[in-house]
Amino acid sequence: MSNQTVWISEVFGWAKSFYIGNGYSHVDYKRQFVLEHKQHNAQVVNSNITFTTEEEAELQYLQSLTEKAWGQSRDFHGMNILPNKLWTSDVNSPDPNLSVFKITGRQLVLSEQCGELFQKFNLGNSKLVKLQIYNMATLEPDDERFFYFFDLAEWRHYIIPEKSKSCHYSGYERNGYNRHVYHPWEGELVLSQEAPNCDLDIWHDPMLMNSVFLSDRLYQALHNAGMVKDWDLTQCVIEPVGWVEVRNPTISGLKPLGFTVI
Repeated sequence: MSNQTVWISEVFGWAKSFYIGNGYSHVDYKRQFVLEHKQHNAQVVNSNITFTTEEEAELQYLQSLTEKAWGQSRDFHGMNILPNKLWTSDVNSPDPNLSVFKITGRQLVLSEQCGELFQKFNLGNSKLVKLQIYNMATLEPDDERFFYFFDLAEWRHYIIPEKSKSCHYSGYERNGYNRHVYHPWEGELVLSQEAPNCDLDIWHDPMLMNSVFLSDRLYQALHNAGMVKDWDLTQCVIEPVGWVEVRNPTISGLKPLGFTVI
């Protein structure tokens, strides 16, 4: 797959968020919701609500079922069990014009139109699930709309931190990679020459926290469909062919191969 460039998305940082949770066929999510709120209200100063040890044990059990379903999704390695519905008690529902938004637990949900567009591209092991948002009070769908839950579960590593002014080392390692944070206002993000030829159209780079990268093909499709603004995309810089970094501390930037620093 050949693209002219690659785009980085800050969707996990800037997409609109809603108090919506995942629902699984093996978890009584309504009961978990009730217990979580009772536990919170019992902790309020001068509260006359009692949260029993039996209720505490029941809540911990339900939460453990949810945690097992999440698998390694926090590291973008995929969920063990995908949700079959979404739950909300929020009076605010996603705007019909949103192509993507976040829900509780830092998960992405796509509009029906956006999800159908994604299905035309190479997602690898990342998964899309078509579902509806249910109202916690009525146990019925919040409205007639359908959405796509998106489980991003693909890694590729193309970032060159030492050449990227927007890349800053966080000070710790995770999954065998030095973790960096992205400051786009400080400069460009440089990727290796292999990035435009990635076999995928969307992936996470483990060296950059919460990163999402899109192929130019997917970017163009989102742009043509009028859905690109919700993804907060910035074009990356691809490392020039035949250039190397000069490591002399008095000289910064890139020089052609063969350039000798005295």
